[in-house]
Amino acid sequence: MPMFFSKGAIKNFFYLHQRFKENRDYRLSYLIRCSLNVIKHERIVKHDGKYMINAFLPPVNSEAFFSIAKNVPGEGKEFYTNHVKGMRLAPISTYVAVTKRCMYQCWHCSASEMMGQKQEDLKTSDVIRIVKDLQNLGVGIIGFTGGEPLIRQDLEVILSAIDERSMTLLFSNGYGLTKERAISLKQAGLFGVAISIDSIIPEKHDAKRGYKGAYQIALEAIENARKAQLYTMGQVVCTRELLETGEIHELAKFLKKQGIHELRIVEPIPCGSLESQQEAILTEEEQKQLIELHILFNAHKEYPKTSVFSYVESAQQYGCGAGVQHSYIDYEGNFRACDFIYESYGNVLSESIEEIWKRMHHSSGGPKCGCYAKKRCSLCKGNQVPHYYRLLGGEKINSI
Repeated sequence: MPMFFSKGAIKNFFYLHQRFKENRDYRLSYLIRCSLNVIKHERIVKHDGKYMINAFLPPVNSEAFFSIAKNVPGEGKEFYTNHVKGMRLAPISTYVAVTKRCMYQCWHCSASEMMGQKQEDLKTSDVIRIVKDLQNLGVGIIGFTGGEPLIRQDLEVILSAIDERSMTLLFSNGYGLTKERAISLKQAGLFGVAISIDSIIPEKHDAKRGYKGAYQIALEAIENARKAQLYTMGQVVCTRELLETGEIHELAKFLKKQGIHELRIVEPIPCGSLESQQEAILTEEEQKQLIELHILFNAHKEYPKTSVFSYVESAQQYGCGAGVQHSYIDYEGNFRACDFIYESYGNVLSESIEEIWKRMHHSSGGPKCGCYAKKRCSLCKGNQVPHYYRLLGGEKINSI
């Protein structure tokens, strides 16, 4: 596989090996088995010279990946021990809500609690300071969300303040992503964009988004992103209906024809607009079906490269990332463990991001096997930590 022989990937792998071997309990075979499990059931793609396992991680041959590899506390033997424990000096990814404004009224919106509030968006200078602080902390992925982040006309200025230590992503409904804007964002340093789409049927998508014409807007945005050479993703909230009717299969095939580089499948999470729709939350059996989609789609070329949240955050991979690998900053500057969790650990406008992260990370209690926002450790037995950490620690276990 070409990825393994790329200069950056070799550098990052051997950096970890050299640091880990200071601990006598470590063996090279542990890192190899752990790495093979990471890419198991993935379809590696190359974009702009960068190798992507999935958009939950920076490209493996990038400075952003090196940033997340080294940002674990401890020197000598403690560096390896803390990796196995899931301890971090910085999250792998932080998403920043740069606005609460949105022209849509989506059925599943996780940010609905902030809609209609009168507070202004964060100033450009404040967002730039936040992203620079995140980079200095060691965050490898900085994502921009909202509301609809494309409403902000200063995104290019913000992106230009971010260097290669972080991969940048944009999460959008597609409204306003013209060809010219896509090129402008690419030139400013944006790596990838995820465009939400809920159905292969235009009327269904429009209804779920609460906006007539949303379907066509999303398709045009995907085309414009792809032509601008952005890493282009389609993002789907997979409902029970999409699973039961098989429409998720047809939607995946359709999006592949649209030229996306990756399909991201999310399950409904009980927050925001879905707090009052508990019947929409998938069962554990349906979660397993989502995991099977990740495996099936990546194995067959008629489907696009796919990353399913239920797979990536399962016990067989990394587990829930809240406060361990991931964090979120809302439109007021409140630092949270996840986009789907309301609890704030402090405000980044008035307190050091590093200090808030330490508090959040300590409170998280380490890696968990299931979604913290759902208040249960689904698809996990007992108190075991996810396979990533167990394999790195030397356990011989069977994975998916």
